[in-house]
Amino acid sequence: MTLASTRHAVADADAAQDLFIRNGWGDGLPVVPPTPERVERFVEASGIPADRVIGRLPEQGAALTLEKIAVNAVAAGCREESMSVLVATVRALTREPFNLHSTTVSGATAPLLIISGPVVDQLNVNTSFSLFGPGHHANATIGRAVRLILQNLCGGVPGVLDKSTFGHPGKYAYCIGESTTFPHAAGWPPLHADRGVPADQSAVTVFAGEAPVNARNDWASEPGPILATIADAMLPCHYTGGSFVVVIGPRHAEIIQRAGMTKADVREELFRLARRSVGALRRAGRLPDTATPEDEGEERTVVRRPEDILITVAGGDAYGYSAVVPYWVGGHESAPVTEGLSPQEAERCQIPRRETS
Repeated sequence: MTLASTRHAVADADAAQDLFIRNGWGDGLPVVPPTPERVERFVEASGIPADRVIGRLPEQGAALTLEKIAVNAVAAGCREESMSVLVATVRALTREPFNLHSTTVSGATAPLLIISGPVVDQLNVNTSFSLFGPGHHANATIGRAVRLILQNLCGGVPGVLDKSTFGHPGKYAYCIGESTTFPHAAGWPPLHADRGVPADQSAVTVFAGEAPVNARNDWASEPGPILATIADAMLPCHYTGGSFVVVIGPRHAEIIQRAGMTKADVREELFRLARRSVGALRRAGRLPDTATPEDEGEERTVVRRPEDILITVAGGDAYGYSAVVPYWVGGHESAPVTEGLSPQEAERCQIPRRETS
């Protein structure tokens, strides 16, 4: 196999770390040196030629080849079985509706990956406790690989092209899995089925999101107060017409589903509840002084329609929590994208047993 990437000779592993730091190729954490042998193994695992262009970023004239994705996957500490998910992710990120260039250069946002379907279990993607937190190899490394790809292939270098004022921890890794154990019944199909991918397949959904906001309600035993709590957590958004991700925790989901509510019902109720009056927004300093005077009682909704609320079930089941992920401030310019994995790609996500001594 012939690789096109430039090779750098280094004395040892420490020198490799110094090379990444010196050239700004890393994210501040130690990397796995992407040796030719490792990169070749990842290319082979993908089943795709190394020079195949997976996605393009026209604004920068960037072509994201399979080999370059593999280099960053190795550096992030991924296992080669993750390559099919990363390839699908790059396809999704570079679809025109996602508007990758703009989401990379501004705002306190990062691409949130939601992996759903059988590959969740095949890759051991965490869908439970500490959903957005540390301790889970697949979530951490797949999310980190996306960050390195955005930085090294798409120009999203902090302080250079990435002019985010604060950023957020999801810029290290922002990857979760949808629960595969919660019963997909009563009109609660997996997320990707809501978005056009057959329910029995696997997929990755990308969403330009800010940091998650917890919605705690440990005391309610009916859907009404729970959905009111979730809607309240959605209110500190930008009211610019984007989409929202609502991650409903298992305890909340069980109560809502037991009451016979479908996902469509939940979206409709959240859309009804998650709104504020123009007067309240003005008093909170949320509307510019140049805003056209309007009736103080006119209501603004957090999204333009119920269908703009993406619902998934995940998280631990010890407490009554859900979470919402607000959209990018220019949310109307970035739409979430769901990319399905072909059966052949999904098959390549099987983690082989490795011999131990």
